[in-house]
Amino acid sequence: MKQRTKIIFLAYSALVIFMSSACIYMSHMIKSRYQDTSSEINIYKNVYVTNIEDNTITANMYGNIKKFNSGKIAEDVTGCLCDITVEDGKIVGVNTKTDVVSGKVLSVSQDSVEIEGYGSVKLDEDFIMYEKENSLISNYSSIIVGYALQDFIVADGEVCGAIKNKPLQADNIRVIIKTSGFRDIFFNEAVFCADSGMIVETGEESYETAPGETVVFNPDTEDFNEGRIKLIPKSGEIQFQSVNRGIGTPSYGGTIEVSLYDEGIVVVNEVGIEDYLKKVVPSEMPSGFNLEALKCQAVCARSYAYTELSNNYYSAYGAHIDDSIQFQVYNNSQRAESTDTAVDETAGQVLSYNGEVVKTYYYSTSCGSTTDVTLWGNTTENYPYFVAECVGGVDRGLTLTVESEFNTFIKGENEADYDYDCTLYRWSMEESVKEISEGFARSTGKNVGNIKDIEVLERVNGGAAVKVKVTGDKGETVIDSESAIRAAFGNANVDMNTKSGTTRYANLPSTFCVFEKVTEGKKLTGFKITGGGYGHGIGMSQNAANKMAESMTYAQILEFFYRGTTLTLISSQDNV
Repeated sequence: MKQRTKIIFLAYSALVIFMSSACIYMSHMIKSRYQDTSSEINIYKNVYVTNIEDNTITANMYGNIKKFNSGKIAEDVTGCLCDITVEDGKIVGVNTKTDVVSGKVLSVSQDSVEIEGYGSVKLDEDFIMYEKENSLISNYSSIIVGYALQDFIVADGEVCGAIKNKPLQADNIRVIIKTSGFRDIFFNEAVFCADSGMIVETGEESYETAPGETVVFNPDTEDFNEGRIKLIPKSGEIQFQSVNRGIGTPSYGGTIEVSLYDEGIVVVNEVGIEDYLKKVVPSEMPSGFNLEALKCQAVCARSYAYTELSNNYYSAYGAHIDDSIQFQVYNNSQRAESTDTAVDETAGQVLSYNGEVVKTYYYSTSCGSTTDVTLWGNTTENYPYFVAECVGGVDRGLTLTVESEFNTFIKGENEADYDYDCTLYRWSMEESVKEISEGFARSTGKNVGNIKDIEVLERVNGGAAVKVKVTGDKGETVIDSESAIRAAFGNANVDMNTKSGTTRYANLPSTFCVFEKVTEGKKLTGFKITGGGYGHGIGMSQNAANKMAESMTYAQILEFFYRGTTLTLISSQDNV
């Protein structure tokens, strides 16, 4: 929970006073035609009245359209949120709620919504949101931060409901900036400066800084008494001196918002989506790649960003995503002319399937095969555009879910595979019993003693392992997810052999791998792990895309990796 008692007290108090004076309940008590004292009376809170005609009220009651005989109502309550009292199927009372607050949503949680210009307002426990055009209903989790898409209805100082009356026309994205090394979202101190100077907005007040002047925020900064602090560069970008990235000290376009929470300071960068992409594409794909591959990355990154606007992962902190690999890496590598060109030449283009923007997963390197979303426990029916298929080479006719056939596949190589020349197309490592046992216990928290056997129990389409049984001299356990398997058997202290030399990884590059015992005579000395590819294997291999770009357009590459999708302009939903 955000620390609000001190931070927004003044703004909240002013809002409550405003609501208390402006919010008027208009009661229209209608005499029942029946006076049966045994009749059932129900009160429905926060019902959306859609129409009144011929003494009949049509209302959206939590997703169900109902009609009630109401008798004559003195005032039109169409389009209002109401508490309706129903007796024996007839409306006998209507309390309308007409106080409306509108504005850009800065944060939202199950307890409150923060609205620009008003501060944080408590959500009623019966909060409900209706979509005006199609009468759908939803709860607070459908409120999108960074936009003003709905009117909030307020009663007794709380937001009791909302009417969504605008479609999302996305043009900006709000990104949490994590600490150095992408370790955390909370800062003990946040230091900023801008070559042009900044405008610092605190509540209803603002001040300007001189060019190059630093501003420092810590938990004792008095400006936090007014709530969220906004930094606007006079021109150019704002440097965030508390963070170190691959480019050194990063700078950010758009605006910076700084907020205080119990755990520390949170920094959010609000920036236009196209400008955001110009710092994502070079951070996710080498800027020296072929332009058609960079265009693929731009479309994928844009599609992914649009699907994340409504995920509410960071909505309580006022953001859509963070700047780490958990979403898309942002502003870790220098912008380049090539990546800017890729973004500009695909401006507004996303991948869609049946009219919906696709969440375009991608990864570094394939092993010669992709997989599908069964890797993460989902069904191919939900994501039909992700398929398990050969990446470039001729299909070997192997069933890669069968252990023996996958073993043959991963120990072989095919020069026709698009990723064939990549460092991690094939890799292997040997760990002693001691190394793999200690690493397993450390990463999983499960101590099975000295490991005696590692058995793959399940592979999904394409061959990725998703369930592994580990047996030790103190017991056995099952690891049943791709990410957990990669963490359980990697070892940053053991050399891994690749196609271009040795390296070390704390996690396995992928679960497209097999486990084999290493023995001296009859004594088990360790295990050899042989695998291929780097990443989860769902969607586009970035290295394969670069190779394909030598002879294919970005549209053709995207169609290969995301089957049945269409390149679409997000602003018009027209096909490219």
